Amino acid sequence: MRRLSTLLLGCCVLTLPSSASASAGESRVITVDEAVALAIGQNASLQAARARLEGGQAAASSTARRLAPAIHLSDEYQHYNSAFIVPMGGGALFPVRKQDTNLFTVAADQPLLGLLRLSADYESQQKGAEAGAAQVQSAELSLRQAVETVYLRVFEARALEGTALASERELNDRLEVARAQLATGVLTEADVLRVQVAVANARQQAIQAHAQELVARASLLALLGLPADDAGVTLVEPSSLLAPADRAPEAAVAQNQALSGRPEILQTRLSLEAGEHQRRARQYALLPEIDLEGAYLRSYGQVILPTNSAFVGINAKWAIWEWGASYAAYRASQAQARAAAFDLENQKQQIRAEVTAGMAQLDAAASAISVAEQAITSAQEAYRVTDAQLRAGTATTTDLLEAQSALTQARLNYLRAQYELAIARVNLRRALGR
Repeated sequence: MRRLSTLLLGCCVLTLPSSASASAGESRVITVDEAVALAIGQNASLQAARARLEGGQAAASSTARRLAPAIHLSDEYQHYNSAFIVPMGGGALFPVRKQDTNLFTVAADQPLLGLLRLSADYESQQKGAEAGAAQVQSAELSLRQAVETVYLRVFEARALEGTALASERELNDRLEVARAQLATGVLTEADVLRVQVAVANARQQAIQAHAQELVARASLLALLGLPADDAGVTLVEPSSLLAPADRAPEAAVAQNQALSGRPEILQTRLSLEAGEHQRRARQYALLPEIDLEGAYLRSYGQVILPTNSAFVGINAKWAIWEWGASYAAYRASQAQARAAAFDLENQKQQIRAEVTAGMAQLDAAASAISVAEQAITSAQEAYRVTDAQLRAGTATTTDLLEAQSALTQARLNYLRAQYELAIARVNLRRALGR
C-alpha cells in the first residue's frame, strides 16, 4: 500500500510545459477554490442571472416610487393665423385670444384607491426580485458543483494515466526478462508475444486516460471562461476535496437540511408569494381609479382665462366595459398562483429524491473504497506468489500476466473509487444546499 500511495501522490500533480505557456499567455497556478471563484465571477449564464436580478430590483423600486405623489410640468405655446376678436354691439371689439398664446401648468396627482393595486404590484415585484436572488445563489451552487466535479475528473484521468504508465514500465521490465529467457530457451516466442500484448494494452490504457484528461481540462477551462487550449494554466491537486470528510447526516436530518437550505425551495416559495400578490393586484385593478389632483396654471394670450389660477380636486374613472379584459387578467393571475403552489410541492419531491440518491451514491462510493483496498492487497499477494511460482517453474508467463493485469485493474479501481467518493461528496453537498 505504501508503494501505491507513492504512485498516487506522484501521478496526481498536473504540470504543463513552460514553453507551451509562453505561447498561450502568462502562466498561472489555479487551485480548486480559485477555479470556483473564477467561474462564479466570469461565467456568462451566472452574469445573465445577476443582470436579471438587477432588473427585477429596479422594477420593484420603480413601482414603489409610484406610490408617492407625481408632479408634472407642461408648457404649451401656440401661434395662430390671427387673433380672435369678437365684434360687440355698437362697433365695439372684444379680443378673446391673441395670435400667440402660452399655457404653463404645474400639476400633481396622488393615487388613492389605486394605492391598493400599486402596493400589491410592488410586493409582487419585490418577492420576484428576492426569488431572483435565490436563483443566482442556486446557479452559483450548481456552477461550483460543476467546476469541482470536472476538476476532480481532470486529476482522476491524470492518476489513471500514471497508474497505466507504471504498469507499462513494469511490463517492459518483464519483457526484457522474457526476451532473455527466450534466448536461453526457457520461454517460447508465444510467451514473449503475450508480454508484448500486455505492454500494448497498458499503453492503450494510458493513451485513453490522457485523452480523458485533455477533454476534462478543456471543459474546466471553458467553465472558467478561459480558452480551452490555454496551456499556461497549472492546476493544483484538489487535496481539500480528496481529504476525508465529516460523516454524512442521517437521512431524516439530511432531508430537513435540504428543504430548509436549498435556494431552489426559497426561489419557488418566493415565486408563489409573488403570484399571490399579483393576484391581489389584478383583483384591485377591477376597482375604480380615484386620484387626488391639483394644478397651477399660468396663461398668456387667453383673455377670458386668468393669468394665474390653481385648483385641487378628485379624479375618478372606472372602465365599466372592456369585454372582460381585466377580469380575464385576474383569472390568469389566479391560475399562475396555483401553478406556483404545485411547483413548490414538485420541487420538494425532487429535492428529497436528490438527497436520497446522493446519500446512496456516497455510501456506495465509501464501500467501493474498502473493497478496492482489499482487492489491491489480494492482487499484490497473488502477483507475488505467481512470480515466485514462475521462477520455480510451476507457473506460466500467462499466469503472471493475468496476475499483473489483475493488480493493475485493482489499482485503477482504487483510484476511481477515491475520486468517485470525492465527487459523491460534492454532489451530496449540492443536494443539501451547502
